[in-house]
Amino acid sequence: MADYFLGLDLGQRCDHTAVAILETGVDRDCYHLRYLERLKLNTNYTIAVNRVSELVRTTQRLDRCTVVGDATGVGLPVLELLRQNHSISAVAVTITGGNSVSGSGGSFRVPKRDLVRTLAILFESRRLQIAHTIPTARELIEELRNFKARINPRTRRETYQADGRGSHDDLVLAVALACWYAEKPT
Repeated sequence: MADYFLGLDLGQRCDHTAVAILETGVDRDCYHLRYLERLKLNTNYTIAVNRVSELVRTTQRLDRCTVVGDATGVGLPVLELLRQNHSISAVAVTITGGNSVSGSGGSFRVPKRDLVRTLAILFESRRLQIAHTIPTARELIEELRNFKARINPRTRRETYQADGRGSHDDLVLAVALACWYAEKPT
């Protein structure tokens, strides 16, 4: 039986809200990116919540779909709306610049580095497959190409972000959130 993980990276004015649906089989040896959507800039959060709710309802196995959302900034209230108004199982992930994962159950603090590394490992091992029928697949590939790690020479801390003016990383983060939670040890 398949499990589904819906990654949700929230944005509004400067960054898009992005939604990714990842499907995994029983043994979780391979993940299939089945759906990827980028909402228009300035999309109201209520519309985003309704869209996510609709996607969860149309997922083949509703009881096996977990929403994994970015709780940084306005994310936590949006995830609460999903939980309370739509009875959706939602995991809150606050993305940090820290060194270790903390939290349990429905709330985690995860270094961005860990999200990115999980995604890189899955791609390198060919355990993450992108369905060719996804209209935004090319945009995701472009975001992945523009996604860079930088080290601050003064602090020696890593940062991960889209490289270049006008570049986005919302699709990458939506996929990374779903992958991280799917790979997280139980």
